[in-house]
Amino acid sequence: MSTQALEAEDADMDRIFEICSLAFARNEPFFDATWPNHWTEAGRKQGGERMKKIKNTVPSTTFLKAVDITGKIIGMAKWNIHTGDIPDFTKEDSERKAAKGLWNDEFEDAYVNELIDGFMIERRAALVRNGGRMVGLDILTVDPSCQRQGAGGVLVKWGLEKADEMGVETVVESSVYGKGLYLKNGFVWKKDVELVVSEPYADRDKSAVEVDLISLIACEGQTPGLEQGNSLKGRVELSVLPVTPQRLFIEATTVL
Repeated sequence: MSTQALEAEDADMDRIFEICSLAFARNEPFFDATWPNHWTEAGRKQGGERMKKIKNTVPSTTFLKAVDITGKIIGMAKWNIHTGDIPDFTKEDSERKAAKGLWNDEFEDAYVNELIDGFMIERRAALVRNGGRMVGLDILTVDPSCQRQGAGGVLVKWGLEKADEMGVETVVESSVYGKGLYLKNGFVWKKDVELVVSEPYADRDKSAVEVDLISLIACEGQTPGLEQGNSLKGRVELSVLPVTPQRLFIEATTVL
């Protein structure tokens, strides 16, 4: 196989975060806000350290690296494997603790926490619906210079196989740019989901550069043998355990 998905090690995390920054560029206001100054050398170093801390302190998290035939890391994914737990999504959760002190003032800190609170609504709902047993794709990115080489598919397949083993639903959170990858891997469009910030932050527009706002799209995967258009609820009622994991796709938030 030309590209492999392997578990990332501590020494990989700077490169892992660099790939995130390169892939998102300045096109994702949510990423810009929650990973401050990621487009700078200092911001990338900070991001790599933060991801390493998450890797080593959040038991449900698995960071993957996509490695090409030469051993170069060309892509990454952050999968969350929930085996019955419904994490604390408040300011006290482990991931937010890893980010403590990164923002310059209380206003910025409150803004970012409001974004995260809104983003977590769909994730928590999926976890509650599944009794805390779920496989979730939090982030997947590929180095822009190495895209269209199959790395994304390899990283998605790892999580789907994990969900198959557990017999659980898969939830994918991604930007609109990943839509084609997930459609290719058995997901179908479901609905739009929008994150709207409150009045104090209403003037925080797209990002530091001019980009078009992107609606969120949620998709759900198909179980083989069932016709397109069946709802997730309907499919679950048709069998005690699905033949393959039910795959719910919620694209990452943009700031409206």
